[in-house]
Amino acid sequence: MPFTVGFIGCGGISARHLRGFGEHPDCRLVAVADVRRENAASRAAEFGVDHIYTDYRELLERHAPDIVSINTWTGTHAEITVAAARAGVKGILCEKPIARDLAEVDAMLAACDAAGTRLAVGHHARFEPRNVTARRLIAEGAIGRPLLLHNRTEGGLLNNSSHAIDRMRYLLGDVEAAWVLGNVARSTDRYERGEPCEDCCGAILAFRNGARAVLESDLPRADWDAPYQVYGAGGNLCFADALELLDAQGRRTLDLDPSPTQHQEFVAWLRGECEMRTDVHGNRHTVEIEMALYESARRGGAVQFPLEPGPSPLVQMIEEGRLVVTTPGRYDIRAKP
Repeated sequence: MPFTVGFIGCGGISARHLRGFGEHPDCRLVAVADVRRENAASRAAEFGVDHIYTDYRELLERHAPDIVSINTWTGTHAEITVAAARAGVKGILCEKPIARDLAEVDAMLAACDAAGTRLAVGHHARFEPRNVTARRLIAEGAIGRPLLLHNRTEGGLLNNSSHAIDRMRYLLGDVEAAWVLGNVARSTDRYERGEPCEDCCGAILAFRNGARAVLESDLPRADWDAPYQVYGAGGNLCFADALELLDAQGRRTLDLDPSPTQHQEFVAWLRGECEMRTDVHGNRHTVEIEMALYESARRGGAVQFPLEPGPSPLVQMIEEGRLVVTTPGRYDIRAKP
């Protein structure tokens, strides 16, 4: 019997998951839900789904799907995940960022572990052939000892930079960070899908294998090199239009390793055939790094791991009046239906 799949949230990213599960021969799309009925109706028509809801609880109650794909805004992830686990869902694929803070992540994991539900996060960069190939090459010593990773991104630390941080960990073999040092600025009343967002962030990450990383999030753009590079003692990898290796033999474009999609691996994971590279038990540390960067800005110094779970230090700084808005006017960089 195929796995039945329900989709909660029918915004832009939902099409990727409807397509991914819809193309899997062992999955059957049964229902979609969105607080905007027109969004749900549009996706249902596009992907041939029969049932439409505006309340996700009704979807869970009426269909009891095996798999739930959560594509809503970040602030609702924890609530929906806990409800789905308690409804007996076998597996949940939740969009990133998985939650707003570590306390929410731990509540989600506790509910899923208690119900026997498997929970993964949509860090799809771990399935991109460039990153799969680079991870293998680094592990094989193609660039020698990895020394420095550099990434430029935009759209908020918890949003697009969550991919950057998680990709750093993936490329280094899922190594954990030892400490981080970061700072943020927020002089405008900026939000990202309803959650407070910094204007910009700069950070240094020190990993336990000795590698370090520089993260630029929403900082002024540079016109040099690729937005992502990994430097080693014997060469470096450049992530531009293609994956390039620069070593003693010169600079060359690399052939890429194949990779299953996140939806293919997710279904195989539910069947017990493999591990899931975005299992939230392992990906929790990505959120821990993000919260530690905010905490570093709040403390004004480096933060070592592990980090005590709690509310978002960014929200704390805003509530304490430490990040003062000097350009009034609330706006949301991603607030689209």
